[in-house]
Amino acid sequence: MWIKNLTVFVGEEAFPCSVAELDEILDQNRCQPCGSQTERTEGFVPPLKGQDPMAYAVDGFIFCTYQETARLLPGPVIKELLDEKVEHIQQEEGRKVGRKEKADLKEQITFELMPRAFTRSRRTSLLIDTERKRVMVDSSSASRGEEVIACLRKAIGTLPVAYPAPNSAPYTSFSNWLRDTKLLPEGFTLGDRCELKGIKDEGAAVKFTAVDLGQEEILAHLETGMVATRINLAWQDSLELDINDKLEIKRIKALDLLQENIDALDAEDAVAELQARISLQGKVLRDAIDSLYGYFEVNPA
Repeated sequence: MWIKNLTVFVGEEAFPCSVAELDEILDQNRCQPCGSQTERTEGFVPPLKGQDPMAYAVDGFIFCTYQETARLLPGPVIKELLDEKVEHIQQEEGRKVGRKEKADLKEQITFELMPRAFTRSRRTSLLIDTERKRVMVDSSSASRGEEVIACLRKAIGTLPVAYPAPNSAPYTSFSNWLRDTKLLPEGFTLGDRCELKGIKDEGAAVKFTAVDLGQEEILAHLETGMVATRINLAWQDSLELDINDKLEIKRIKALDLLQENIDALDAEDAVAELQARISLQGKVLRDAIDSLYGYFEVNPA
């Protein structure tokens, strides 16, 4: 288990159920296999294959896994068969095929191909911080995060969480951090990546990778009116991450201090190892997000 990206949702109320209750709820909302004419299913699965628990709790965190299973029916395949049928009708019957008839033919083709289509499952981890009233989805896509939260909310019946709402525009702070590292939130240092965009010229954008973020070229861009919309940071020699102007956290990587602790894990079995990893990464993420959200005075949107 290693969380690589985070779309964070925050709430003002305590998580609405206990670990035991959540385990039962998720078990009742498992992701089912796709039927012969089912395009997509979603639900939850055990985080560890071969194990029964649907949720694992440690140190104020609950870890669970969402899954989406979908049939793969490529659009080009449907289009090719549709074109063949349309051409056949035009040649055999000497008439044009109208829009409605094409739509009906497409629907028929899809129906015939669906049972033969392969299925693909995608898993997404959730880390619920019950102490901080946060639900964190391991996804770099906001839409994916919303999809997972919607499924969890539907299963539980209620889940009053929303996107974090900073008290000030993050891009303004990011730009100021590049100008003066003393303004960074406590515990953070600059990394080596950032992305700048123009405010007046919306099409203007420049990315810097593997560079000193204090270099004059970056500062010169800021002086022309560009702002930093994404910035790479390090947290106390434990984590490296990118954060964007929506406060989405991406490309999470363990640094030396945390990696040493992970490498030193000597768990007796898969469950013990998973719980140890949840605790190690969860606590570091909690502290890092505390510092960021405290800086931005975050509240639920």
